[in-house]
Amino acid sequence: MIFILNLISILIQAQKIAIIGCGIGGATLAQLLPSATVYESYYQCGGRINHVLIPGLNAVEFGATFFIKQNEYVQKQIEKRNLEIYKRDLGKLAVIKNKQIVLQKTDLDVINIVKMVYKYGLSPKRMKDITDEVLINFKSIYTFLESGQYYHNFNEFLQIIKLNDIKMNFTEFLNENEIDQQFQEEFVDAILLAIYNQKDVNTIAGLISMVAAFNDAYSIKGGNRQLIDEEKINVIHSKVDIIHRLKNGKYKIFNDQYDYVVVASLVNLDISFDNIREMNQFQYVKYQSTYVYIVAGKISQKYIGVNPEDLNTIVILDDGEVTELKQECLKCFSGWNIYKVQGRSELKLDQIFETHQIIHKKVWDAAYPQLSQNLLNTEFEYEKNFFYLNSIESLASCMEFMMIQAKNIANIIKERHNQMIHEDL
Repeated sequence: MIFILNLISILIQAQKIAIIGCGIGGATLAQLLPSATVYESYYQCGGRINHVLIPGLNAVEFGATFFIKQNEYVQKQIEKRNLEIYKRDLGKLAVIKNKQIVLQKTDLDVINIVKMVYKYGLSPKRMKDITDEVLINFKSIYTFLESGQYYHNFNEFLQIIKLNDIKMNFTEFLNENEIDQQFQEEFVDAILLAIYNQKDVNTIAGLISMVAAFNDAYSIKGGNRQLIDEEKINVIHSKVDIIHRLKNGKYKIFNDQYDYVVVASLVNLDISFDNIREMNQFQYVKYQSTYVYIVAGKISQKYIGVNPEDLNTIVILDDGEVTELKQECLKCFSGWNIYKVQGRSELKLDQIFETHQIIHKKVWDAAYPQLSQNLLNTEFEYEKNFFYLNSIESLASCMEFMMIQAKNIANIIKERHNQMIHEDL
């Protein structure tokens, strides 16, 4: 009888978990650990998965825009929630440099391949071969995590996916692999700007971007935020200002104590850490700001240097502010096209458009880490049972990476809980 009472007591009291932030990482972890309490400062979950609904269109994504079918954890959630996806079509794409088209995509894949080979030689094939190998090796992480194992730091993570020997930035990696310089400056830079709004990135982020470029991209009808099943998450919509580490090894948030804390939001000056080593270092990580607009109007030919009428997606390589203009629909707003416009700072839309009207605007002060930075720390557990989930973004920022890190931390917590039960019994 005493044994049974002790067991019940352990099961009730143990594993009190707090998750700070309900973006894709925090929400995934909460679904893997249903007893967890999630603190989210915003009125809804989703974090940087954000969209706006425009009548007659699919949801226009403002944050995490797409995924590929090889993203197994995203796909698992889509199947679990019975969500409908659609293929994202860039249509007629043009990469513009010095107000001239340096690369243009047609509707015919054969023509696109011939043009790429003619202009860049074997570099496109070399790049695709590299990305195919990355995808094959990446599957190892799913087998590893689904067996209940976990990595302790990002060096171990990179070893599992066989990218641990890569120590250079992406440009150095491309040069070492004899990727044509012009291909780098036109194709690779265009992809990096479209995805991360920056060119100078580490090799991991660069390879993840190229994997996306050489595979079909998809989004969820009605918005990618549907990946998060908020009804199954114990969420408190309240901002956490400070986390205290107590002498007993537990963590205090408001008036509650927790055995485990997982920070699944960006660490910045808005949150303080009492007696938690090294966390304040992340106040010095530099982030890439991103401005996203939904604009109805007519693009100025004078601004981009070419006729914009037959183009659906425009990536601008040499502008200090705007990076991409994506046509969302044709003449669907009082006879105007609707564009999604992305830039690195506040945009002067009256210069970009002959005439325009802003339908929606979103400013991400910290959309991504500046991915050229070295990791401040390859660990993600800064005190016993205190984890910083979002630190994986220093490698690359995407939904799948966040879900992988959530699964990894869930495995750690579950094993420690099991060990505690066995020790107490």
